[in-house]
Amino acid sequence: MAARILLAEDNQRLAGMLQTFLVAQGHQVVAAADGISALAALERGGIDLVLLDLKLPGIGGVEILKKLRTTPALRELPVVVMTGVYRGAGYAAAAEKLGVKAYLEKPFTREAFLEAVRSSLPAPPTGEDLAGLLVELHTGRATGTLLLADRTRITFVQGEPVSFVSGEFINYLVATGHLGAADRGKFFPDGAPRLTLTEAGLLSYDELVEQSRLFLTKRLSDALEAGNQAHFSNELFPPELPLCPVSLPRLLYQASRSSAARFSGAEYLAQYGRLFPAKTAHYFRRSNLLTLGRDDIDLLELLSCGRRVEEIVTASADRNAAASFLNFLVRLGMLALHPTPVADQGPDFPQKRLFNRPIEEVREADAAPLSFEDLVDEVSGSVELVVGEEGMAAPLSAGEIDFEQEVQRDYAAIQDKNYYEIFGLSQGSFSFGALKEAYFSKTRQYSAEKFMELSGATLSRAQDVLSHYANAYNTLSSVIAKERYDEILNANSVGVGGQRDDELQARIQFQSGKVFLEMEDYPNAERALQDAYTLDPNDAPTCAFLAWAIYKNPANTGSRTSLDKCRMLLSKSLQMGRCAEAFSFRGWMLLDEGRDGLAESEFQKALRLNSRERLAQAGMRLINERREAEKKGLFKRIFG
Repeated sequence: MAARILLAEDNQRLAGMLQTFLVAQGHQVVAAADGISALAALERGGIDLVLLDLKLPGIGGVEILKKLRTTPALRELPVVVMTGVYRGAGYAAAAEKLGVKAYLEKPFTREAFLEAVRSSLPAPPTGEDLAGLLVELHTGRATGTLLLADRTRITFVQGEPVSFVSGEFINYLVATGHLGAADRGKFFPDGAPRLTLTEAGLLSYDELVEQSRLFLTKRLSDALEAGNQAHFSNELFPPELPLCPVSLPRLLYQASRSSAARFSGAEYLAQYGRLFPAKTAHYFRRSNLLTLGRDDIDLLELLSCGRRVEEIVTASADRNAAASFLNFLVRLGMLALHPTPVADQGPDFPQKRLFNRPIEEVREADAAPLSFEDLVDEVSGSVELVVGEEGMAAPLSAGEIDFEQEVQRDYAAIQDKNYYEIFGLSQGSFSFGALKEAYFSKTRQYSAEKFMELSGATLSRAQDVLSHYANAYNTLSSVIAKERYDEILNANSVGVGGQRDDELQARIQFQSGKVFLEMEDYPNAERALQDAYTLDPNDAPTCAFLAWAIYKNPANTGSRTSLDKCRMLLSKSLQMGRCAEAFSFRGWMLLDEGRDGLAESEFQKALRLNSRERLAQAGMRLINERREAEKKGLFKRIFG
């Protein structure tokens, strides 16, 4: 297993050779050429093994060894001594009494050195299932240190990861273009704390916090994806700055969605399908820590109906995803499974929102849904208006209207109506319960069997009607999309029908995507903006914002295909029209690649179009900060 090793050796040529041997074995090396640097590295923590030359300048190796053995936190740290001065069995025996694991007399062979390292490293602790351990840590509000299989040390405070120590963070910054390889070697010594990146002027403090948080999220997500084990200790090392807290419930939810395709819904149903889920108090405590997808919100609406797990899962279009989501809720303690129906627990504190939706809307959505039979109009003799191909209207009873005439009637009824009016609602009278009832009432008659009766223009109109119903329902049942639709409706009333409906949907999805970007919910932002782009691929702002969502989505990190798509979309956006945001986004991509001069040019173009363009202003500030830092470094080198 890879380890973080302190190499305290003043002979630079030998140190370089030994470091090469260790890195080839997958270890991370913190080099120290004198005793003072070695002690500083030990105080920062995160060292698994010390390779110690006894004759170091500053503070000798013997003094360092005594310091280790008299410091409680470092007493058990394994040490390998390397010496060309203190030779003989007497010295080796004395060193053994001080807990030295191996004693190497110079010169020694590569094989002897690597064997001493291998035998001195502690055996990896017995790990636990990471997903279960994270839930346990969050529920128990644990404070301590989590050790991942890749030796990343993560500091937990009150059940949340807040900091980490990992030698791979610098490699991550280089790989993602946030740090140049030359700057890494020049300004960032091995083993230096992360804050050095800001002190050296390589990253602004805000950038360092953001990249630290993304790295920590990625490290935990990758470990969950791989099914790795981990070990937790109540011993708390001083957290390395800057702090970068990550929401565990949100992380675990995203991990469950990412792995849903591989989750065996059949196995889950075989084990838990006959049980009844019931909400716990944690359901309400943790609900607003999550940002759920539309399909998961729909599944939640089935929980309060006395259904078994198998009924809930089989009602979903994606059974594996539904089973994975239920499993996530149970593991997080938000649901409990019982052999018989059990009443849900309620919140033990006042709540204004649930799953980030107004509580009144959730209550309406949680009401038992009406069955198709409940939606049948009991007044069979009611008079309806039928509009035929010739525009003729005739009062007929429901029984006298065939399906083709119903399609013509519905098609005429949706013309020039907004989404509320389609379902007989208004903005003032809207409720999720009424929306659902109206939607099922209108779509119930459009069965596959009846579609077989249609052909030609009538079939095309029936498809249009269902498409309008679906667009209207999906928009009004999504809190964010509904808010965007209301804004558009209030600004300029728009009906539906044909091309105008596509344009409206594109505008709604575009506005929703921008909201998700502001929330830093990049996966949902990418999905919404991709929908907008599909509906209107020739809109310059849509192309630009989709490119930015793809670029910022952590799931696309390191993907050359995604990066090429971003560049293509930005080029397309700028070809269609001068878009300030497109220039800003391209500037930040260049800035992340270390091409400050080209980035500055893009930011200036953006500011000429819009002097208040926020991202362009932030990019110019960062470039100026970097230049000032370079000037200070130059003056320091010239004048000492």
